[in-house]
Amino acid sequence: MRRIALALVTAAALSGPVFAQAPTPEAAPGAKPNANPCSDEVSAALQKLRKSAWFRMDTQMLTENGPTEMQVDYVLPDRMHQKVTEKLTNKTTELILVGNEAWSKQDEKGWRPLSQKVTDQVKNQMQESVVTQQTDIGSYACKGRTQFGGRDVFSYRLDNEPEKGSTSTSNQAYRMFYVDALTGLPSSNTILAPGHEDRPIFKTSYTFPIDMKIDPPKDVVATPPAPQSQSSEPAPGK
Repeated sequence: MRRIALALVTAAALSGPVFAQAPTPEAAPGAKPNANPCSDEVSAALQKLRKSAWFRMDTQMLTENGPTEMQVDYVLPDRMHQKVTEKLTNKTTELILVGNEAWSKQDEKGWRPLSQKVTDQVKNQMQESVVTQQTDIGSYACKGRTQFGGRDVFSYRLDNEPEKGSTSTSNQAYRMFYVDALTGLPSSNTILAPGHEDRPIFKTSYTFPIDMKIDPPKDVVATPPAPQSQSSEPAPGK
């Protein structure tokens, strides 16, 4: 159970600014133009994503267990279905969150309820990384209109600060964010290594299935009752 909960946390950490959203208020008359309109465009796409009410994230990434695929369905504000598959073993683990309840499935024995503590951790993680508006998405640079994944998109590169002691970012991995030119919704989010752009270190694609639905699992295996502590009351007659 802890492993699945941590998978969600790991994915959110890897995604970084993908869910971060900065407000884009209308400029007051006479106000100076925004110093970074490209970040505002990324922010607007993320704001539109939240307003879509439901969406799917398909992610390919490298982890300590090798190549890993993760699919996460979100029905906002409080429903999620996550599947994580380790490609080397083809092992899949799942997690479902519905309101204040959550279940995990790690084997063929069916779904098991998560403890309230773990459920709260998963719920809070979803709220913080997906639902709650944040105020800083980082500094993006506009990279123009292009084709990505067979779609016409606008591309943006996140400007990374040099690592401590480093004077150059030319060899550092960098993040690209793509916005569908037709819908204005996020299309993809990737982390690329210079010279190996055809093999992303991390890649998330966004889709919006019209039939998405997340309900509690039906084949839930009841958890065994907690062992009762021995009574400390004195024996009769003593």
